[in-house]
Amino acid sequence: MTTAAPPLSPVDRNRALGGLLAASAIWLSAFLSGFVINEPAPYELFMVGLVAIWFLCGLRLPAAIMPLTVLLVVFNIGGVISMMTMADWQEAPLYLAVGFFLAFTAIFFAAVIAADWRRLNVIMNGYLTAAVLTGFLGIAGYFGLLPGAEIFTRYGRAMGAFQDPNVFAPFLALPSIWCLHGVLTRPLGGALWRLPLLAVLVLALFLSFSRAGWGLFVVCALLLTMTLLIA
Repeated sequence: MTTAAPPLSPVDRNRALGGLLAASAIWLSAFLSGFVINEPAPYELFMVGLVAIWFLCGLRLPAAIMPLTVLLVVFNIGGVISMMTMADWQEAPLYLAVGFFLAFTAIFFAAVIAADWRRLNVIMNGYLTAAVLTGFLGIAGYFGLLPGAEIFTRYGRAMGAFQDPNVFAPFLALPSIWCLHGVLTRPLGGALWRLPLLAVLVLALFLSFSRAGWGLFVVCALLLTMTLLIA
């Protein structure tokens, strides 16, 4: 005879609801990062509110992410110093603002993962979903698979839901490596469903004709394979 599990207390229910809302929010933030057709993009607007709420709720910056924080701060200070040597400041402040914003969001994601490492899978699942969708848009635009899909290309290069193929390609590199890691380390059942996703991502990356994106993927894939063989 089985006994029913005791009902959750209001505190436990609130904690479970809070965890679900937090996971949904960071999944959505990662997903929105794949769609930057206009600026400010939905990702940027969403992240401003999400980061503010999370820090107001007590998110801390652990010592483990301090090296990342210092490097990003130094990098962006270097950008400010280099701007001082420019004769024309017309577009420089915008690029610097974007650099600081991206650095701040990187620190946020690092702090969120440091607080609970299980959130890494949530973030990467949202990222991977966005990458496959925007990658498919780039492929559809390049081959004309959908009416009006040419808006997802530029100069005969796939760019997906981005403004530039050279931004589109690096965006696809991380989820491609994430899929490759799953293919190389998971049992057959776990590897098979990742292969079609990896194929879409690699094809979209190739059709971007971004040499930097190609190089980033190839170097990371080689380093990943070597690391797994050594380990």
